[in-house]
Order: sequence, then structure tokens, then C-alpha cells
Amino acid sequence: MELEAKNWPPLLWWAMFGPKDLAEARIADTEDAGTEEHAELLSQWGEATYPYLVVDQRAALSRLHARRQGLISRLGPQLSPLYDEFVALIAARFGPYVLLRTEALADGGEGGVRLVFEEILADLERLDTGHAPAAGGPVDSPISDFQRWQHTDPVWLLSGVGDGWPSVALQERLAAIAVGRPSSRSAERSTAVAWVRVILVVVCSIGAYWLTGSVWPIVVAFGVVLTVLVAGFVRRQG
Repeated sequence: MELEAKNWPPLLWWAMFGPKDLAEARIADTEDAGTEEHAELLSQWGEATYPYLVVDQRAALSRLHARRQGLISRLGPQLSPLYDEFVALIAARFGPYVLLRTEALADGGEGGVRLVFEEILADLERLDTGHAPAAGGPVDSPISDFQRWQHTDPVWLLSGVGDGWPSVALQERLAAIAVGRPSSRSAERSTAVAWVRVILVVVCSIGAYWLTGSVWPIVVAFGVVLTVLVAGFVRRQG
């Protein structure tokens, strides 16, 4: 079983590891020894390495359980089904070891990526003792990014995707949550906009009558305002 993500390991992957699970491998060894590709990489990178993470399944599950409350409290309780199903996925389809491959993040052995890994893993360890990650720290930053972009695809951002993951049931459940949450905000905005439109029509009509003392300008003003409002609505819908 494999899960894939883009650009950077998702948060739930990090939650399975600790600082002692950080290892290194030669960049050249991403290709089989004796092949032209291996020789080319060896010529280009030499002994340069990249960091990766590997842990036994039992330790991964233990950390996921221990860190659940701390992470869900920050991510939001509506995402607890995603967290719990991810834990069940690791228990059922990963083992005896869980490996996080990161060769795409190789920095030529300069150590910058490894340092970031060390900081994130150390910050996550605070959850094991009941403490929250440091404010504005290595873990707080991806949490804030997720909260900003979770409406796009929370599964992709938190866990990555793979064959059979996420399940259809989980997709439907998260879709229902996503639809329900924005709908209430949209209703509030729609109500506020409706009141603004009503007030605008009333003010324009009263102003026309006050200036002319005639009913016809009120009708004209009402028609002009209504035309502008309808045109704006049509433009937004398009």
C-alpha cells in the first residue's frame, strides 16, 4: 500500500514518526546498483544523502493514538473521522514498517532538509507529553496552511491519496461537512446583501420623491436600481 502527496509530507504522515526514526540514504541509491542511472547519479551526487523516515508499525500507531487529541483540537473535530480512518488504514494495510520516501526533497546533502525534519519531529514530540506544538513553530505552520486551504481537499492535504483511499464513505461524509459549513455562511451573507438591496431601493425612492414631489421619478428610480441589482446578480452567477 502506498499513499502519494505533492510537494511536502502531509501532517498525518509526520504524526507517525519521532526524531529517532530519521535516517539517511545516498541519492545515487535511488536507482539500482550497476545500472546506467545509478552511475549517472553517483557521478552527479557522489556520497550526498537525503533524509527519510522509517518506523515499525506498532510505534507509528502508538504515536497516532497519543497525538490524536492534540492534533484534532487544532484541525477541528469535524476531521476526526478522517483521522480515525487513517489510523485504521495504517493498522490494516501498512506493516511491519512504515516508510516515508523523500528522495524528491534531496538537497544534495547540504543538510537543510534534514534540519527541517528534525525541527518538525521535535515539535511533534510535545504532543506525546500533553503539550501543544510551539506557537508559530514547525508544526503550527502546516496546521495554519491546512486551515486556510482545507476546503480544496482535506484528504489530499492531510494524508495523501492511494488505491482505495479515501473510502467512498469517508468522501461522502467529508463532502457533507464541506457543503454544510459554507452554506450557513452563504445564507448569512445572502441575508445581509438582501437587506442592503432593500435599503438602497427605499433610499433612492424617498430621495426621488423628496426632490420632485412626484410619483413618476420614484417609479423610474426604483426601475433603475432594480435593473442594476439584477445585472449584478446575473454577473455573479455567471
